[in-house]
Amino acid sequence: MSRILIVEDDALLALDLAQNLERAGFSVVGQAASSSRALALLAQSSCDAAVLDVYLGRGQTSEPVAQALKLRGIPFVTVTAYSHEQRPAAYAGSAILSKPLRLPDLLAELQRCLG
Repeated sequence: MSRILIVEDDALLALDLAQNLERAGFSVVGQAASSSRALALLAQSSCDAAVLDVYLGRGQTSEPVAQALKLRGIPFVTVTAYSHEQRPAAYAGSAILSKPLRLPDLLAELQRCLG
């Protein structure tokens, strides 16, 4: 069972995403609304892949998490309402999905990056 980290500042969206991923057979290792929380979760337990919302509110992005995942060789899927051009460089090479998120698209991208 693949372990997934969710980094999303919208609590309802994160909860819904976690429930849907678990129904699809993934194990969610944690949900984080901030980069600092996500990095703490990564320090406590490993994951096989992550779902990262780019902009986390209050002027914060998940860019530090993207960099940490890249250093560890852990793939991630970027989820954002912003265009590809507005995405910081740390997310280059990752799959990008637009909000509102379609679950089948996310599942397909997670399978692709884990496969």
